[in-house]
Amino acid sequence: MSALQPVAITIGDPAGIGPELSLKVASTDSLMTDTPIVLIGSADLLRRVAAHLKIDVDIRTITHPREAQRRPGVAWVIDVPLDAQSVVPGELSRQCGQATVDAIRLSTELALAGEVCAVCSAPANKEAFHLAGHIFEGQTEIFAHLTQTTSFHTIMIGGPLRVSLISAHCSLLEAVARVKQPRIERIMGELHRSLREEFGFANPRIGVAGLNPHAGENGVLGSEEIEHIRPALENCRRQGMNVSDPLAADSLFWAAEKGAYDAVLAMYHDQGTIPLKRFGYVTYAVGLPIIRTTAGHGTAFDIAWQGVANAELLSRAAKQAESLALTKAQGPVN
Repeated sequence: MSALQPVAITIGDPAGIGPELSLKVASTDSLMTDTPIVLIGSADLLRRVAAHLKIDVDIRTITHPREAQRRPGVAWVIDVPLDAQSVVPGELSRQCGQATVDAIRLSTELALAGEVCAVCSAPANKEAFHLAGHIFEGQTEIFAHLTQTTSFHTIMIGGPLRVSLISAHCSLLEAVARVKQPRIERIMGELHRSLREEFGFANPRIGVAGLNPHAGENGVLGSEEIEHIRPALENCRRQGMNVSDPLAADSLFWAAEKGAYDAVLAMYHDQGTIPLKRFGYVTYAVGLPIIRTTAGHGTAFDIAWQGVANAELLSRAAKQAESLALTKAQGPVN
């Protein structure tokens, strides 16, 4: 058993697959973390989902995370009020969006107070929390707002790969515009620090993808590598970071899979996510004052409450959160 405080799992959008996945991860021995899990969400909603899907689980409401135990077959829940009977599976709604944000807020408070060691988020629907008046790109941005964090990004973890992005959810034109030296240095610094403090690498090796085909071929296929990427990497090396030159992405990821690098810095969304998709991936929000992970999939309204959603990826996200919290608690490696 772990000596850590419990891991909190927010159950995501009540109308999506999050509640059923959360119940399975919280109560199935093979899916659980070594640390107790506490679910943050509507207990009535979870009971309704369990009954509907005939999930054999004892749902117990608690008031403090320390009451949770690691006990297969039991889900420990800190209740977030919701009119559970009015929730329609697979249907977008303002009340589900508000319940999602309420759970995020409570989990953040618990994490900042040290009452949970980490937070893992089941999938939420951004349209739903927009309907509730919370205009954010995603859950990570809500956590950042609640913790007053302005500098952050996500590391995606799948198979042997750990990947950070210079840009994520924006147009390709905007992604190119974001490939600038200050941004590259900031994200590289966050990535390097996290690899040391949360992943336990003493001298992390970071491979860097070029923006252009063949990393620009010395300016023949584009100048971004010369004007922005290389100067940023030179500054990072002066600060003691072990980073590569800009490399052709089509060979870089193969090398990373074979163990040449501990992480990869990619320049835009599809460049970094396509190599991860075949593994499935979880994400970790770097830069927040709390440990927070999530599964790399959505609410899947089309299969919500049907009992067919696979809980393995949310389980991986919860176990990753626990692992990161444990490594961070042990302190940076020398």
